[in-house]
Amino acid sequence: GELSKKFEGKIIIDRSPMQNKDKQIGVDIESMYWKDAFELILRSNQLWYNDFPEYMEIISFEEASKRAEVGLPAAGTEPALVTKAVAIVDSGQYYSQVPEVEISAVFFDLNRSKLAEVGANFSIFRGSDLNLRASVYGANDIIETNVPRLEFNPSGNLVVDISTLISAMEKDELGEIVARPQLVVRSGQTSLFQVGEDFSVLEKDFSGNTVQRFYPTGIILSVRPKVWKIGEAQFVDVSYKIEKSSFTILTGGNSVIHKTQAIGSLLLLNGEEGYVGGLFSNDDKTVRKGIPFLKDLPWWFFGLRYLFGYDKKETQRRELIVLIKAEIIPTIEERAMQPQAAKNIIKENLKEMEKDFKKRTTK
Repeated sequence: GELSKKFEGKIIIDRSPMQNKDKQIGVDIESMYWKDAFELILRSNQLWYNDFPEYMEIISFEEASKRAEVGLPAAGTEPALVTKAVAIVDSGQYYSQVPEVEISAVFFDLNRSKLAEVGANFSIFRGSDLNLRASVYGANDIIETNVPRLEFNPSGNLVVDISTLISAMEKDELGEIVARPQLVVRSGQTSLFQVGEDFSVLEKDFSGNTVQRFYPTGIILSVRPKVWKIGEAQFVDVSYKIEKSSFTILTGGNSVIHKTQAIGSLLLLNGEEGYVGGLFSNDDKTVRKGIPFLKDLPWWFFGLRYLFGYDKKETQRRELIVLIKAEIIPTIEERAMQPQAAKNIIKENLKEMEKDFKKRTTK
């Protein structure tokens, strides 16, 4: 009510059935114009309002519909005002004007230990266009065989497109793409992607009852894009939560979750790429070292495997790099105004996947 007094000089009168109840607004409000937030809260609680010269009246959907049908508005109210309010609530006007965002992400699991062994490193930066590029220094032979025309920066380092670098590293077994999600999300909403499994743990609730609780693990991406517009320019505020996790069941029934996680946000233009890196983890494994063939003899063969070989524990340093691209999809209203020929989306996606597969397998 304070904002309506400040900006429109009107008080708010609540005549809804919920006025005497302890209630929550039921919706998340973040960086929104006050009147848009006001209407969103009402809509989520099955309420609406009549706009009078000196005040605003909050009523239920049912009451608003009754007034519109019989043409009996409140004292001093013009029927047109009530009818207009009902039309806004009952139509899909609000959702037809909300844009959707296509979020494309690539999860690349880089083996930092192997990269150090070949004497190479790289840094990611934003190019003159909307795409990401990488400056490679050290062992340039990682990608020289895959790029016909090479480009170098003033420092003498090799500069390539980030997707080209990832493809070359996959061929040289320096890393692998572990997930490639594509999500279409309505502006202001949250979408979740997971590749992995949930594991359950028996816990006690506040009443002392034993309950089974599930925890998600694996590759997890949660995004919440919000489209903003300044003049003719549109950009997307992408709030993200990225996680790579696994679980281990210990003796005694206890469990532990090994997790690397990043939470933040990116500001991206339409079609622009961003990235999140630095999610390091250690991969411990035992390898057999020694004289070839002799080190792998069975234990019962005069014990020679212990003479010519030994077990060694190795820790490989890995880094998860996530590329994120945001593309704004035209609203329902805009698509209806500009009808296009029907497209076979599944067929087009299969063609893109075939092209990508051929590109990665062709040497």
